[in-house]
Order: sequence, then C-alpha cells, then structure tokens
Amino acid sequence: MTEKENPTTDADHEQQRLADLAEMGDVDLTQFAPGTFGCHEAMHTTSLMLDMTDDHLLQHPAILADPEFYRLAGEVHEAIFALYQAIGEKHLAD
Repeated sequence: MTEKENPTTDADHEQQRLADLAEMGDVDLTQFAPGTFGCHEAMHTTSLMLDMTDDHLLQHPAILADPEFYRLAGEVHEAIFALYQAIGEKHLAD
C-alpha cells in the first residue's frame, strides 16, 4: 500500500498511541525507558519478530510464489529492522 492509498497520518498514529497508552492504565513508564530491563525486553521481542519475518514469512512458499506477498513481507521485515535499530540506538546509548 502506498502513502496515497494509506490515509493514516502521523496525527492518527499519535492519537492511537495515546489511546493505547491510556488503556494500559496506571503503568510506571520509567520501568520501560531506554537503559532499563523493560526497554531491553522490547528490543529482544523486536529481534524475535525480525527473525520470524525472515524465517516464517519471507521464506514461506506462498510468500515466495507471489510477488505482491513477497514485497509486503519485505516491507514488514524492513520496518521491524528499523524499529530494532531505533530501540537499540536509544537503549544502548552511553
């Protein structure tokens, strides 16, 4: 889906993020800041998802057989890799 086909904006993402955060209730977010175990856990989970997209999506015969499926799975893989890099950059900063 291209940006023209996807009308979701940054404002929409931020509104959804804030709604999801409110739904969590009373959570001490300092336990999940970069440098904490909570942030490390998020980085680890992202790493697992990255491996899963490579091993179970990009290498799946149904995905390999269809150029559109493969392109979309590749976009997912790239987005998860970018997330992993962004978390790592903040979490592992000195």
